[in-house]
Amino acid sequence: MHSERLLAVHGSINLRELGGYPTQDGRTIRWHKLLRSGDMSQITRRGEFQLKHYGLRYDIDLRSPMEQDYAPDKIPTKTIFRSYPVYPVSEGETEGDLPPNELAAQAEKTFDYQEPYLMMVLNPHSQLAFRCMFNDLLANDQPNQSLLFHCAAGKDRTGIAGFLILSALGVDYQLIRQDYLLTNVVYNANDEQQLRKKLQADQAAEFIKKMNASFNVYAESLDAAQQAILQHYTSLQKYLAAAMDLTPDKLKRLQQIYLE
Repeated sequence: MHSERLLAVHGSINLRELGGYPTQDGRTIRWHKLLRSGDMSQITRRGEFQLKHYGLRYDIDLRSPMEQDYAPDKIPTKTIFRSYPVYPVSEGETEGDLPPNELAAQAEKTFDYQEPYLMMVLNPHSQLAFRCMFNDLLANDQPNQSLLFHCAAGKDRTGIAGFLILSALGVDYQLIRQDYLLTNVVYNANDEQQLRKKLQADQAAEFIKKMNASFNVYAESLDAAQQAILQHYTSLQKYLAAAMDLTPDKLKRLQQIYLE
């Protein structure tokens, strides 16, 4: 497959590349390293073959164990599957691949928010899920290998994951917001093939900006999450260090892996 924003993988939903986005210090995210997606349970055999040749090494599932059981991911045989449920799970459900010792340590601190986006960035359980995701991002250090993260629609849980990853890589927030809103463009497109072509064109950024103008209201939740982080941690860098355990050395290594 070519380097394109919206990937034509058979059976995929809202499967997109994060490669090509510029950072504030003049670097660019490598292509074929970072993928975000919606539901992966409808991937066909041909789709699995495509993902295999795309070098898919990690599949990070942010859904609940119940969602995973109902609609399991279809991925290449050698792809490493991780279950990191972002929302606190229901009583009796498993915790996926989240480390039991860290879950036990966080249990006393876990509290709920009425607003899901605030919960995802402030609740210790959700922070642990994203912290585990970053550990795999750091382990995905070989060339020609990619990591994919997803939820059900590829919007909310995936949107926060994308926000955290792109922030750690130094992408400007307005561009992160634009990528988040691109989900609305994808779901409202009448012709996905035509949309794919427009996203490849030289004027792609202007096209996305124009399309997203009608979806600004839907970005309010992401804006609220960003503001909550700034309110509680004073800066995104301090949040990444405290909640995601991204020390300066880890942050430098992450950027070495995903930027060029």
